Amino acid sequence: MRQDVLRGIRVVEVGTMWAAPYAARILADLGAEVIKVEGPRKPEPVRFGFYAANEAGETPWERGGHFQKFGRNKKSVIIDLAQQRGRELLHALLAKSDVLIENNTPRVREQLGLGHETLGRVAPNIIVVSMPGFGDTGPYRDYLAFGVNVEGFAGLTSVTGYPDGTDPIRSAIPYGDPVAALYGAMTALLGLRGRRRGGGQRHFELSQHEGLASLLPDLLIEAQITGADPPRRGNADPVFSPLQGLFATGAGEWLALTLHEAEQIAWLCALIGRPALGETRADSPELRTAIETWAAALGRDEAVARLQAAGFAAAPVLAPSETMRHPQVVARQVYAAVEHPMSGPIPYSQLPLRFAGAASEPDIHAPLFGEHNRYVFGEILGMSEDEIAGLYAAGITADAPNMG
Repeated sequence: MRQDVLRGIRVVEVGTMWAAPYAARILADLGAEVIKVEGPRKPEPVRFGFYAANEAGETPWERGGHFQKFGRNKKSVIIDLAQQRGRELLHALLAKSDVLIENNTPRVREQLGLGHETLGRVAPNIIVVSMPGFGDTGPYRDYLAFGVNVEGFAGLTSVTGYPDGTDPIRSAIPYGDPVAALYGAMTALLGLRGRRRGGGQRHFELSQHEGLASLLPDLLIEAQITGADPPRRGNADPVFSPLQGLFATGAGEWLALTLHEAEQIAWLCALIGRPALGETRADSPELRTAIETWAAALGRDEAVARLQAAGFAAAPVLAPSETMRHPQVVARQVYAAVEHPMSGPIPYSQLPLRFAGAASEPDIHAPLFGEHNRYVFGEILGMSEDEIAGLYAAGITADAPNMG
């Protein structure tokens, strides 16, 4: 459900993939009017793929699951920023907006007409949140950034894997993007607050790499203290010991369990009916086998319930499809279906914030390609129908991507 805490705030998004689009969607979920700018020949790449019912259909750019998740509650306008007239239209839109969020390299930012000097002239009051992969300075300033190379550069990949493995392993999702997105949304809110108080910074630079690196201080501290790089530990943890890991519970199911005090080993062994193992080392194969045998006899969910009742931090390891159906998730309404004209109702996770007493409205489906062209050009920029028709004729805007 959309909240109304940012009602009256207009955000322009000139970004692709995940980082900037997710940051802007957070603001859209909070009630801001978010206008996503795409090019007629360069639509958002994630408009394609992860199709409903695994069917691309005749207009695949309208059915991409990733775009529907991170495009909800937004409007879509198509502007060719490769043309001077297109950049002028973007500048006019920015002059009537409150926030710009973009995740281009500094070089591309200048090409799109979004350089700091240019924006200072055409939209001096707008708050700019720039989210380049590696920052605006340094030898990597113009390097392209995707999840896997941001993770590798931040140091996360080097410690992901098992102790007996020889190769690093990337994470399951590109964590640099959502981390940067959360920082980006927070930065936009800080900028709005500063402007409301009559001052404050207008241009903010947020490196996606540095956002991820800020969440990995323990790795750097360990390297500094020991003088050696942290080893790969698999499911083990250097702090939450003596026991942490994933345990098989039969039927292809698993549970996650953490013991953070040595005395808990004896308590756990008593719970599973093996008190004689209370003095066993936490990494003992015999202890692991005993835990898994006990859990398999009960089943995953019953084993988790008994562990929690005894004061242990345990939870079932759920597949994504199980997660959406779990009673806890259903009770909290974590997922809600958003009706899309091309894909039907698809459940997506909600913003994990609750505002007591705040009004809310149903989410709006991710916009169709150019769905709000006439709204932006006509109602916001005051152009006539003939002028808008001229934009179509010149290829500056479109209602469908030019895939040629």
